[in-house]
Amino acid sequence: MFDAVHHIAYVVHDRDAALRLFSEKLGMKPFKIWESDEEGNAYAALQIGNTDSYLEIICPTNDAVSKFAAHLKEHGASVHHVAFRDDDFDNTLNTLSEQLGINGTDPIVSSSDWRITFLDTDATLGVGLQLVDGRHE
Repeated sequence: MFDAVHHIAYVVHDRDAALRLFSEKLGMKPFKIWESDEEGNAYAALQIGNTDSYLEIICPTNDAVSKFAAHLKEHGASVHHVAFRDDDFDNTLNTLSEQLGINGTDPIVSSSDWRITFLDTDATLGVGLQLVDGRHE
């Protein structure tokens, strides 16, 4: 059903410090660095090895807007969700919903320029799961 791990999202207090750790010390290559005032976050995506998988760094910059700010306050710097790439995104969403009872948010193209949906954590044992449309990358 899922084709690969697309990214692991790690919410942090300081994006620049996280970038230094993962790129300078641990050797991950920055793939994309961006900010979204609309989403209230600063982001970075770092390539994991020679794969098409990433570590996404998320740093809330506006607690009133960021959907990640509450997670950071409650859990500290930690993994927020795991995102799976799916090249049959729309059909997979239908299968998840109609056959398995796992619904997702309405798909959007986020500031990352990835088409995504978050799956309902009530149906995923409380684990944050996201689907990324592999055809949209």
